Amino acid sequence: MNKDVIYIEPEDDITSIIRKLNSSEHKLVALVPPKRIGVLRSAVNTRLIAKNAKQSGKTVVIVSSDPSLTKLSAAAGIPVADTLQSRPKLPDDILDAPAKEAIPSEITIEEGKLTVNEGETTTDADSAEVEIKEETPEKARPAKATQKIDDEINSVELEAEAKKESGEKGEEKKSLIPDMDKYKKWFIVGGVAGVLLIIFLVWALVFAPAAEILVSIRTTGNNFSENVSFTTDTTKEDAEKGVFYLDKQTYNADNTVEFEATGEKDVGEKAKGALTVTLTVTNKAPVTLPAGTNFTRNGLNYKLDKETTYKVQDDDSTEDCTIGGTLTNPVTTCTFTATLAVTAEASGEKYNVEANSAGWSVAAAPSAKISNAAISGGSSKVIKVVTQSDVDKAKAKLQETAENVGKGHLLEQFGDDTYKIETSYSVDSKGPVATPAVGEEVKDGVKPKITQTTSYSMYGVDNTKLSEFIKKKTESGINSDQKVYETGSAFLENFRGTEKDGYTARLKSTTQTGPSVTEEEILEKSKGRKIGEVQSLIKSINGVSSVKVNTSFFWVNSVPDDANKITIELKVEE
Repeated sequence: MNKDVIYIEPEDDITSIIRKLNSSEHKLVALVPPKRIGVLRSAVNTRLIAKNAKQSGKTVVIVSSDPSLTKLSAAAGIPVADTLQSRPKLPDDILDAPAKEAIPSEITIEEGKLTVNEGETTTDADSAEVEIKEETPEKARPAKATQKIDDEINSVELEAEAKKESGEKGEEKKSLIPDMDKYKKWFIVGGVAGVLLIIFLVWALVFAPAAEILVSIRTTGNNFSENVSFTTDTTKEDAEKGVFYLDKQTYNADNTVEFEATGEKDVGEKAKGALTVTLTVTNKAPVTLPAGTNFTRNGLNYKLDKETTYKVQDDDSTEDCTIGGTLTNPVTTCTFTATLAVTAEASGEKYNVEANSAGWSVAAAPSAKISNAAISGGSSKVIKVVTQSDVDKAKAKLQETAENVGKGHLLEQFGDDTYKIETSYSVDSKGPVATPAVGEEVKDGVKPKITQTTSYSMYGVDNTKLSEFIKKKTESGINSDQKVYETGSAFLENFRGTEKDGYTARLKSTTQTGPSVTEEEILEKSKGRKIGEVQSLIKSINGVSSVKVNTSFFWVNSVPDDANKITIELKVEE
């Protein structure tokens, strides 16, 4: 037969049990208490359950093997069963009343009677009916059974009083409507966790998967060498045929280098005086003392101010000498005595001498007799002057500085993508000019310097055009299933020529050639496939040495279908 089974929770109170009992749809209700009997440990509560079942016209069976609950249930007139499948026991059977027929496993209520169906296993009959009275009066029960019921109730009530005396608080009456607030936070946490889990799964399975495919290509290195020419006329450029335009950069600068003057010069007054020179000559051997003739006395030199000639008068007269000399021989010989003005060769007081008639000599006339009047007026004033050695040293320093500065400026004027032909670097200088000049005085506070005007120039060529020429020239010499993967830096060797006749050079570089493997080909072999399958397919391409597939996360084991989530890198093996 149909029956309702009500499981009593530990937190249920008597009102919630009665409410569940009343809401049951079937006449037969089985109450299953928890291991801890809780609210059913009270005799008052069990009697309330029995009374409510009677009023609602329902039959209640308590399913429990707990001895104390069994006795309390029997005392309240409620049948008890050990399990949901076992047969219930009537209260009098439990309280040692006279034996009655066992209650079958299924019970129905019809017009106040308890109908028992044993099913196919019954031995007496297929069906039987037992009438259970709604209330068994105390008088109808055996004296022994009545006494046991009273003792059971008294023991339960005494136990309740003992708990009260020990300070235990009675349970507060619970609301008939369950308090859902204490579960509210768990509902919220569970809901948030569920939403986050869904978001994570969508992200992990739809957005997160990505793959990086690294493909290593075997290539062959080649040396490139080709003769090329250059022009300074843009209209004559033909890069495909190896004729490139030369970009000329110039830079003009006045380079100056300061230096220290090391020379000294005495610019004081020079001593002046007169010498008396006596000299005998013949008409066939006159003696001329030119201006600047050096007269020496005690290592000091004096210069003749004006040219003087000693000779016999060249005419018919033989009585007079040219410059007032005495004619000793009317025909051929004349002795001259003349006063000659001289100046010391340098300034300084040491050239001042008193009148003297000895110690003089003159190389131009060794036989001359010389005496002097007082020579005076000499003074000293030493100044700093520029020497030729100072200028030569400054020139060397100027050249070094000028070359470095000019070359740096030219390199900066070229673009980043221009090949600078450093062998075309030239320097054109004018000067240099020293200020002050050699031998001139260097004033106090003035720094001597040397200045040179210099013009610098250098040629450059478009590096991109050189690379394109190298690539196309190399491609023209390889098979159709090969391609150029990389070209090295271009280098020009033996750059030479003039601007009028044009320029030539040897263009050199290195190239890497290998099989023609494209990213599109790899992409088509990879989309939507497992990692192992992708590696196998790509590695089968001629020239591919290794394949490595990196996924975005550990759970991604295949390459996405979306090409935007696939990164392909072709690496040329070195």
